[in-house]
Amino acid sequence: MKGQIMLRGDWGNAAGTGIGKLVVDNLESADVATALTDMDTFADSLKTGLFTACNVGDVSVTDKTIQFVDKPAADVNIDRQLVVHYRKKTDDTTRKLTVSGIATDSTVVTGVDDGERLTTAGKATLEGYLDTLFGWTDEAVVLYGKVLQKT
Repeated sequence: MKGQIMLRGDWGNAAGTGIGKLVVDNLESADVATALTDMDTFADSLKTGLFTACNVGDVSVTDKTIQFVDKPAADVNIDRQLVVHYRKKTDDTTRKLTVSGIATDSTVVTGVDDGERLTTAGKATLEGYLDTLFGWTDEAVVLYGKVLQKT
């Protein structure tokens, strides 16, 4: 299954609407209803954990949970994205997660010589969120995460 979450920033993307999406491939939830709940919890965790400053909108996995969403109170650029590469400990397949709207003052990333990267604490937190999303027990391994800014 593939899950998708609509994220709402204040501005950004080609049309300037501030609407972006977060896509998670290879969901392992037992059914669509469980996957929707898992994805909704995951999205809320990303917001709470400061991985995105966007507001969370529609959540879909084959079916959709309709959630009207307003712009956040802050100046959030949907084109400022955290791109994370991760895998399951028992599987060598690298998976990718792109989270739109990471705030410029987020504490889960830090500046280094080659740009902004996910901190060690940010990796650990995200691993916990991924374990919860997939129903894993200490299986998620975040390899790296970097911030990309579309211009």
